Amino acid sequence: MSLTYFSPVTRVLLPTIFANFSIQIVGWGISAALQTEKIYDLTGSTSFLLCTFLSLAKPFAKNVVQIFHPRQILASGTTVIWASYLGLFLFNRALAHDDKRFERVKKTPSIFLTYWLIQSIWVGMTALPVYLTNSISSEFHPQLGVKDYVGLSIWAFGFTFEVIANYQKQQWRKNIGKDYKHSFISSGLWSLSRHPNYFGECMLWFGSHLLCSSAFSIAVHKQIMSLWISRLAMISPIFVTFLITRVSGIPLLERENDRRLKDVVAYWKYKKETSMFVPTWRRSTAL
Repeated sequence: MSLTYFSPVTRVLLPTIFANFSIQIVGWGISAALQTEKIYDLTGSTSFLLCTFLSLAKPFAKNVVQIFHPRQILASGTTVIWASYLGLFLFNRALAHDDKRFERVKKTPSIFLTYWLIQSIWVGMTALPVYLTNSISSEFHPQLGVKDYVGLSIWAFGFTFEVIANYQKQQWRKNIGKDYKHSFISSGLWSLSRHPNYFGECMLWFGSHLLCSSAFSIAVHKQIMSLWISRLAMISPIFVTFLITRVSGIPLLERENDRRLKDVVAYWKYKKETSMFVPTWRRSTAL
């Protein structure tokens, strides 16, 4: 079988990516009309769920026998668990608090659209290994092995780390009440990292890629997946980490915290002593 741009994998992947961009456009249209950002994160999580389902069920692929490999079930199941959790968590937070990222842009539809297109790229690239492993017919999947179980363990560790960090911050914010603007959390996992929730999220996607990747080399060898697509999947967890640590996650929060807590001496001591991303024991320093 000659490999073309419309390989068996691509014929599943393209409709999946198209559905991802479509739901983002619909979300943008509704949000731009109402000038609200409340469903932004929920739409992103919904896109993850839809893309995972489409890549697994393959409703647009012809003559496909639906026999799911355990690797596909694990990869899809973990993605559904994460997307459902994060979607509900962020949606509840959005209902309670305005998102300052959209304070100005939500009133300008053309600029607002940029944020939704960026979210489309995020959804497409982040879980690309999952979409790819789902698009590979079960007959080309090797049996689960050590690599898969290590990947699943890393995913479980990262997900647990993210959930606990978010819960700790949620409880802290509830307890601190009106003093939030002059306080910061530095206990629990937040004593090891200034952004432990983001660290957990990056870890789980590295684990997910490791779990998914076992089938890629066989798919390339059997010419049902092109080599460049398999290499693109390798970039996925690196892309997530870069986006979080250098673009839209940590940099925005760091600037906001620096502005909000500029007169709080304890915050600057905490920032100097505590790792930004990778959890480490706090190093004691003098101001």
